[in-house]
Amino acid sequence: MTAAHTDHASHHNRTSVIDCRGARIRAHTDAGLTVITISGDIDASNVEALSCHARGLVPDRGALIVDLADIDFIGVDGLRALFALNSHCARTDTTWALIASHPVNRLLRVGDHDTLLPAVGSATEALLRVGRSSRGHRSPWRVGLVG
Repeated sequence: MTAAHTDHASHHNRTSVIDCRGARIRAHTDAGLTVITISGDIDASNVEALSCHARGLVPDRGALIVDLADIDFIGVDGLRALFALNSHCARTDTTWALIASHPVNRLLRVGDHDTLLPAVGSATEALLRVGRSSRGHRSPWRVGLVG
């Protein structure tokens, strides 16, 4: 696992990319919204590292979008990691949404019967979901989404 690129352009705008055994995690933070994009495969060989990196990127009392649209394979360990992320977001008062690929949706149908995970089908739906947060936080990126 090696960090391929980190850009600290400003305190509020940060992008980083990490390669992790068959998966790549890219994170971008801007104005209170963090977007984590993971591509490739999530399996037993990389799920712990991916999970650790993702939890470290969760903003306290902010908004998070986890984009798994480019995931080709996700194992059961990945589902456990998503439930752990959900709990972490609840503890940090972070509103979040999960953009799911077909393999991720298939796993959610089997393993998330109570629909605890905030899965959506597109980036637009994800922005609307985190923008409609009833927590009362106002961020510049939300102004155009709520009205």
